[in-house]
Amino acid sequence: MEQELVNYRLSDCRVFFDFDNTITVGDVLYELIECYSLSEDWIKLEKAWQLGEITTKQCLIGQMKEVRISRKDLSRYLAAVEIDAYFVKIIELLGKVGVTPVILSDNFEPIIQEIFANNNIRGLPVFANHLEFKGEELIPSFPYSNPDCPFCAHCKKTHFIHDRSIEHPILYVGDGRSDICAAMESDIVFAKDTLLAYLNKHGRDCIEFTALADVYKHLKGKVYEPASAR
Repeated sequence: MEQELVNYRLSDCRVFFDFDNTITVGDVLYELIECYSLSEDWIKLEKAWQLGEITTKQCLIGQMKEVRISRKDLSRYLAAVEIDAYFVKIIELLGKVGVTPVILSDNFEPIIQEIFANNNIRGLPVFANHLEFKGEELIPSFPYSNPDCPFCAHCKKTHFIHDRSIEHPILYVGDGRSDICAAMESDIVFAKDTLLAYLNKHGRDCIEFTALADVYKHLKGKVYEPASAR
């Protein structure tokens, strides 16, 4: 379902991005778990999560228990992760109007920061799950879980739900199940894949995209457009 764009100025927006398979080319965390799990138990957890039988937090805790990788090998793995080339163009476009995008992810903050550093992307606020290293074990924790949300490990809507305003619409870009809570509370949503299917099924307007080039094209048209009365 195509969202009818309201007359807004990009400079007025608060802009939030998912990370895996939105900014990155592919799902970094999924592929990491797939490559470095000791067994295939992670697949059972993934299926149970997809069916709604376990929460995202339960799924990630169980899956990360199976992962074994050294810091050196992790860095080597992350060095090969690709960023959608248009993400940098979007950062530059937003910078022209004084907007800094915020990253909200169910991945882990050290992983995201290393990928950004590898791609010369610095200074963006990142809110994600935490990760500690114990030898080759990766120990997750979840500082942004929401006791009122039985589904999410990182309930992304909590970063803006309490201070929304008509003057500063929330613009969200995402692709998956972990983006549902945030998308349902946002004013302007760019969606693809699982998130798009969910929003369409539940009659929630959104703007479909397949890659960030689509998002860039939309946003570029809103840089200098005056906002009408709301």
